[in-house]
Amino acid sequence: MSIRNNKRRISRLRKGKFNQKVWSRSEEEQAWLDMAPVGREFGSPDYERLQILDLYALGTISSDDAMQQLGIGSLDELNQQMRQR
Repeated sequence: MSIRNNKRRISRLRKGKFNQKVWSRSEEEQAWLDMAPVGREFGSPDYERLQILDLYALGTISSDDAMQQLGIGSLDELNQQMRQR
């Protein structure tokens, strides 16, 4: 066998080895990878406060509603909490 043929044979073997689909995921593993990330408030002791601030940031609730639910007296305090989160 010539050197050129030997190189071609080795090259074909290597290509076949690295192109095979060795790692396959189960449906459950793929479902975990496709899951949407959860917000930062998940599992936090301040869950309710953070949820209200997120709703206010998204525009779902007004500043008046957010201040009332959080027990805050001024808009400045609400904005300060928004910067701290």
